[in-house]
Amino acid sequence: MRVLHINAGNEDGGARTYIVNLMKGQKLIGEKSTLLTFQEGPVSKMARENGLSVSVMEQKQRFDLSILKPLTKYINNNNFDIVHTHGPRANYIVSLIRKKINAKWVITVHSDPRIDFSGLKGKVMLKLNLHALKRADSLFYMNPDLEEYFESLNIRSSKTFEVFNAIDFSGINPRFTRQPAFNLLEVARLVEVKNHRLLLEALSKVKFNYRLTLVGDGPLMDDLRDLAKELGIKDKVDFVGFRENTGDYYQECDVSVLTSKSESLPTVYLESAAYGKPVIATNVGATDKIINDDTGWLVDSGDEQGLIKALTDAHSMWRDGNLDQKGLALYQEVRDNYSIEQLARKVNDGYTKTINAE
Repeated sequence: MRVLHINAGNEDGGARTYIVNLMKGQKLIGEKSTLLTFQEGPVSKMARENGLSVSVMEQKQRFDLSILKPLTKYINNNNFDIVHTHGPRANYIVSLIRKKINAKWVITVHSDPRIDFSGLKGKVMLKLNLHALKRADSLFYMNPDLEEYFESLNIRSSKTFEVFNAIDFSGINPRFTRQPAFNLLEVARLVEVKNHRLLLEALSKVKFNYRLTLVGDGPLMDDLRDLAKELGIKDKVDFVGFRENTGDYYQECDVSVLTSKSESLPTVYLESAAYGKPVIATNVGATDKIINDDTGWLVDSGDEQGLIKALTDAHSMWRDGNLDQKGLALYQEVRDNYSIEQLARKVNDGYTKTINAE
């Protein structure tokens, strides 16, 4: 089976990691896959660094449609069986050539389309993206909350497949070390849906000492800095911005945190697991598939008191030297069930069913 993955190319978050890990997994199980992006950027760079096949078909601007003919020719001449798009722009472009390509077309829905877009331009993008979702031969999704949404769009359940994020464990060894001071880590873009405000407000009310490191960039950087100052915790919070490699930050934390309002199954849970660090997370999307009382703490979205309780409990376990048991349980759960090979086999099963569907 020959697979072409398509992405705009400017993605630097979880979707980029997902694409690369899926392709690495496909390579390990003997499937041939190629990545095509519409610009040189973070996605093509990361894919090349991982020894994957990459092509770039430059767009002059976001809605440059001059690539439609060369893209159609590229797909058909290379005899791809599957075209797998990731992201609204790639979805839209392929929707325009759907009837001209010989391959089956599948989409991975990486996040909830209902909250991905804002403003007038966002409404247009949402409409275009939904049009694409309805036309694709199959959809892959990680957030179980999307099942009802697809049903409301009259997308048949027979063409949707639940998958999961995965992580490459090669070269990563968990190190169960207690930091001298209780060290918390959140790796997430500084945007509204990640709800950093909830974490900062909860931490301003706890009764113990800590350090919080926020890895990520985004439009709320200045607002969150101001909030930390207003809450009197500025000296306890480090804003380090975007980092290409986050391994050292996981190694140097005791617990990682994610307080999102909406998620699928974020890569950050898996990264935390790979380094043996338990997670405090809001119970959204597919989070409860891996975060539970054995592997961390689940908190209702927006529940400040619940978050304070989880943080306090985590601090008590850190103080008593008992965090390792949760970190080890999370490591074992993810290692056994969320490898890149398992993801590739799951996705390829969906490909086969798509090809064989009438």
